[in-house]
This record gives sequence, structure tokens and C-alpha cells, in this order.
Amino acid sequence: MLEQLTIIIPTLNERSNIDQIINRLLSLYPQISIIVADDGSIDGTDEVVLNWKAKNPRVLFLDRKDEPVKGLTISLVDAIKTLTTDYFLVIDCDFQHPPERIADGHQLLSEGYQLVIGTRASIEGWSFRRKLISWGASTLGKFSLLLRRRPRPRDIVSGFFGGQTLFIRELLEQHPKTISPKGYKLLFDLLKVMPRNTLIGEFTYTFQSRKAGQSKIGMKQILVYFRSLF
Repeated sequence: MLEQLTIIIPTLNERSNIDQIINRLLSLYPQISIIVADDGSIDGTDEVVLNWKAKNPRVLFLDRKDEPVKGLTISLVDAIKTLTTDYFLVIDCDFQHPPERIADGHQLLSEGYQLVIGTRASIEGWSFRRKLISWGASTLGKFSLLLRRRPRPRDIVSGFFGGQTLFIRELLEQHPKTISPKGYKLLFDLLKVMPRNTLIGEFTYTFQSRKAGQSKIGMKQILVYFRSLF
């Protein structure tokens, strides 16, 4: 069944992490496919991925450097449009999302869940300020989903999630204006248009500290998210 799973890894200047995460993923799950959706890295991330692609045809590189719109959400949307497998999971390449928990997400997908979410049971290394921002984003987001009468899973702003490819692709095609292309919370945008009877599975994990490099989330991305609430 793992042959029908693609791992989507969004990147922007992640040379210090990308080699290790691909190696780890293929060591754990040699049958999976991997798409690295790169948003115009200038640090050689592309070279590392292309080297992997030359060795393993299951590793693919989606080069978005010439795309007019940049952002995490649109990178993921473009990657989902290229999928040829039944299922997919999104994972960060900085090891904040433990690769070992992919098996839990895949198990839920194979059981028939249409959307699966890695729910953060605990968070390592965050300041009080960042925890407060995350709590506010989640609380307001759930209120927005309540007003829309949409599903409200426990972690609506998780970056560790996946789904049945055809189901998610259909949502994207039917509701293009609901997606915030320059945003960074695709899961929340999907929940805004998701049928109430969607089968949603959740698995827990510990959100770990970034292994190397710097976070790409800034005030601009936070403002885009808050504008998308209502």
C-alpha cells in the first residue's frame, strides 16, 4: 500500500535539512514517492534533490522559481495537482514533524479516512509569544469554522496532514477562491470548504524543534492567515 503514498515536502532554502529528511524517509519507507515543492531556493536545495532524483525515480522535484505567486500554500496546491498516487501526506523537512509518524497517517488513509491530521500533543522549544499566537490562531480559526458549519478537528492549523488525492483535488478545483495562495495554512483553507460529513482521522505527535535553518513564517504570513478567517 505504501506504493500509493506520496510525501510532499515544501522547501525554501533548506539545503541543510533536505538531504537528511529524504534519506530518513526512504530508509523508513522505501516504497513511497516524494515530491519536493521548492519555492525558489538559492542555497543549492535544488542540487541536492536532483542528485536524489538521479538515484531514485521516486524522488521528484517541483521547481517553482519562475512562478509569479510564491508561498507555502500555493506550493502545496501545485504539488497536489501533480500527484499520481491515491494518498499524500505533507511534512516539513526540518524534522519538526517526526517521519516515524507517517505510518500512523498512512494507516488512517488506508482505513478510508478522507483527511488525516497530525495533531500536536506537545510542542518543544517554543517561546510563550509563539504559543500565544498559535493559540489565538487556532481559537479564532475554530470560531470561523463554527460560523461556516464546517468540521473542527483538534489541530486546524497543523502543517502535518494529508488526504485522499482525488478528494482533496476536487475540493481545490471546486473552491479556488477560498484558498489563500500567499498563505501558509492550506489545511485551514481546506476545512473552510470541507463537507461536514468528511471522514477525518487524527494522530498525535510531539512538535519538535527545528533541526537546522530558519523558520519562513513571519508577520506577513500571519496577517494573511487572519485575513482568511472571515
